[in-house]
Amino acid sequence: MKTKSLILIPFIVALFLCFSGCLKEEELTKPFTTFKPVAIDDGWSLSCPSAENVDSLALVEIYNDLYAHGKAWMVKSFLVFRNGKLIAESYLKDDAEIDHYNAIWSCTKQVTGIATGFAVTEGLIESLDDPISKYLPDEVAGHPDKKDITIANLLTMRSGIYFDNDKESDVFRTHSTDNSVDYVLSNELKWEPGTFYQYNDGTPQIVSAIIQKTTGMTLANYTKLKLFSKIGLTRYEWKDYSDGITLGAFGLMMPARELAKVGQCVCDSGMWNSEQVIPRDWLKEMLTIRVPNAHGDDGFGYFWWINDERNLVYTHGHGGQYAVAYPLKRLVVVMTSLEQLGIDYFSPEELFTFTDRIYAISD
Repeated sequence: MKTKSLILIPFIVALFLCFSGCLKEEELTKPFTTFKPVAIDDGWSLSCPSAENVDSLALVEIYNDLYAHGKAWMVKSFLVFRNGKLIAESYLKDDAEIDHYNAIWSCTKQVTGIATGFAVTEGLIESLDDPISKYLPDEVAGHPDKKDITIANLLTMRSGIYFDNDKESDVFRTHSTDNSVDYVLSNELKWEPGTFYQYNDGTPQIVSAIIQKTTGMTLANYTKLKLFSKIGLTRYEWKDYSDGITLGAFGLMMPARELAKVGQCVCDSGMWNSEQVIPRDWLKEMLTIRVPNAHGDDGFGYFWWINDERNLVYTHGHGGQYAVAYPLKRLVVVMTSLEQLGIDYFSPEELFTFTDRIYAISD
């Protein structure tokens, strides 16, 4: 992904919305015809609903209802995986989306959460209770009020640092500061660390810097080595900030079928092709709710979203980018949407009205 493309996105979106306002919503979504998966060389095994004990007729009804939804015009793809196989996929705009690199936005945070676990398991990060000053002494020296923030505080969005995404995330997108970590640490320490949850794009950048300092590799390269290369995730782009630190909060681009590999590995207790890729101990820690009701009924773990009542975990990127995993039924559902800002897209609750129905028809 070119940095320039991130800068242009708001302008492209504005032009698109101006144009789309003159059209009926249904004209922005092609008619539903089939969800039969297409074979491409990306490592996925293909199957059909009935072979994986999913009610085919009921799934057709679910897809028809999705296409009829008032927000369907914003959806680009909707894919269903069962037992580690792709059983249904549909691209609501253009079938060429099958290989399109989508900005998955804050789903990047969930990947950063997984990468943190590798560093912890290897002992490079000794404890999540360690203060960030232990790993970034030079960076924290100029901000002594931040020295006692722990890595766990960062992973649960309870660093205490005030960071307003609506105003400040553009700094990362436009590369308008020389030092991304110093920029975050320069913000006000508004709350005592560990006491207040504020979802933001700032603290994942500090995590990225810690991973780089402890591993000697950028977050992007470390994740490629420890995760992506193991699960066959090859079609992606993940840019570093101009100071050489990978964007930890957003910046990953990949097709929907690649995002599904992350969801599938988590769904399968960290396993991929009989290999334990994500350490089980870390997976348990990462998917334990640390902040109850962080978003409605959904809790927040270590950069991951969790709904214990529904027995699901999920990634969530702005604009409607999702990978929803139901581990009890080895079911993964992926949705990608228009890469836009400030639009009323599918909320998690709205998406779950569809994913819960798929769960219910999966024996």
